[in-house]
Amino acid sequence: MSEIETCVDEMSVPDAGDDTQRRFRYQINFTALKCLQTLRDGSDVRAVYCEHVEDVLIEHVDGSLTGIQVKSRELNQKPFRSNDQAVQGSLIRFCVRDARYPGRFRQFVLATNFVFFAGDGVNDLRNVLKRCRENPSHEGCGTRDRIVAYLKLVAGAAGVPVEGVVRTLARVVLEERRTGIDQPDIEIVHALGEFPALRELPWAELAVMAKGLRAHVWEVSSLGLSGFILDVHDVVENLPQHLDRLRTARKRVDGDVLRSLIQPQSVSGELLAIAGFTTRESIPPGLGKMELKMAAGSISYADIDEMKDDVSSLDTAFLRWKEKYGLTEANKRLAHFQHFAKRAARDAEKTAERTGAPYGPAMFEALKVEAGAISQAEASTLFGCRAEHLIGAAGLLSEECRVWWDPSRTLPLTETE
Repeated sequence: MSEIETCVDEMSVPDAGDDTQRRFRYQINFTALKCLQTLRDGSDVRAVYCEHVEDVLIEHVDGSLTGIQVKSRELNQKPFRSNDQAVQGSLIRFCVRDARYPGRFRQFVLATNFVFFAGDGVNDLRNVLKRCRENPSHEGCGTRDRIVAYLKLVAGAAGVPVEGVVRTLARVVLEERRTGIDQPDIEIVHALGEFPALRELPWAELAVMAKGLRAHVWEVSSLGLSGFILDVHDVVENLPQHLDRLRTARKRVDGDVLRSLIQPQSVSGELLAIAGFTTRESIPPGLGKMELKMAAGSISYADIDEMKDDVSSLDTAFLRWKEKYGLTEANKRLAHFQHFAKRAARDAEKTAERTGAPYGPAMFEALKVEAGAISQAEASTLFGCRAEHLIGAAGLLSEECRVWWDPSRTLPLTETE
């Protein structure tokens, strides 16, 4: 060890800053585990917001919310009591949020890596919450009841009536993880391994995924903005409101985001392609040939408009890949999508020929069915994208004259031609 290293080592003293980071790291790991619920079969979690309104905000499929406060404590410390400042502060926040957004919150969760004090009196938070659920009017309780006094204290600090505090706390549940502050690092790896699509991957690859997921949650937990610079500098009537919306969208982690974050590394080396693939810097904004060919196939204006939206969705994905992984990888992924889109279009053509129905509309409906089947069968190789992105790839192939919507396979002339 060098003289400088020895000197620095001797200077080592407890630092409040690194302890704060360590505790926030626990919250990040906790949040990442909640995010994985969006991909769990049967889960009603639609999305998770990181450090937005609460430490963790859960959006359920019915639109209701669950607010979560996360508290950490070393295992050699005393259990959390009702009168602890951290506990009271969380309950006060819950009451304030519930009063400000009435009817939005399904429940509130006070979570800890440790435990809550167990006893007979008001110091046991379970007793306070049980009273709010089972005896909200405090029947049979004396005028000097300590739980009533505690509720009045919370009500005064929150600036809401005692009745409102009781209604909110009746929906508060406690989550005791009973783990060390550092343990969730490995829990994320174990949770990833429970998904059937990831179960056979090497442990080291799951660890890399966990690290990437943790890094994303950490990144979006701040107020910083990322993404397209032009979005941040958009000319809008209310810029602060626009930036707030961008931040909120950035903090949202849903199933699509999760799938892109936990994509197996081996997928990138197994991408498919098509002969004569056109490498590009971007997807062209004009889709005139595609529109003419679809119109020649008697496809309705609404369906053509839908196809244009799907191409636009693919364009957004392509730009995101280009920004995150570089142009070469973005083109590899686009070629991979076009491979599946070309196969789906070919099968859709055969279906249209068999049905005897108007060719173009029949082919378009068959294409949607084929794209849906491929998106399910190849979900692990589509980088979190949907069937609509595959349909958009077929639209792009149509613009390149590789997919046609009528048997004649001719491009009608425009009036200017």
